[in-house]
Amino acid sequence: MITLRPSRPTDLAFVTGLERRPDHVEAIGQWSDLEHLATMQSPKREHWIIENDGAAAGYLIAYDCRGQEAGIYLKRILVANKGQGTGTLALARFLDHAFFEHRAKIAWLIVFESNARALAIYRSLGFKRFDPVGEVARRFNDAAEAPQPGSIRMLLNARDWEQG
Repeated sequence: MITLRPSRPTDLAFVTGLERRPDHVEAIGQWSDLEHLATMQSPKREHWIIENDGAAAGYLIAYDCRGQEAGIYLKRILVANKGQGTGTLALARFLDHAFFEHRAKIAWLIVFESNARALAIYRSLGFKRFDPVGEVARRFNDAAEAPQPGSIRMLLNARDWEQG
């Protein structure tokens, strides 16, 4: 069973070890232990351990941007064993949390266009490409971050999740 639990400082070795695996370095930003700890302790950030039958299987980081009218930003999701559905199930659990507990209206993320696996997963969950301009783009950039070259924003509306 895939579950989420809040990360603890004792999870740092697992989180950074997973993040720094050679097969993850190019796809995932590298954070210091202090950055992960600050995220764990921030009231506007969520740092989760993804568990599979009680064993750590990955982690997820999200930012609460509702105060800036930018919903919930999924900063990062990473699992140890790809292709087993762990990440998809964990993201679905997180989206339930974001939409039903936080009552967020939207959830969004940034993904590299070259990451076909991630794009397929996000699309299967209902995410759609989101290309805001002007003030809306600035609001999202300021609330979290702007897409890097070669990456796109994707967005999921709560009403689409509830109907899905």
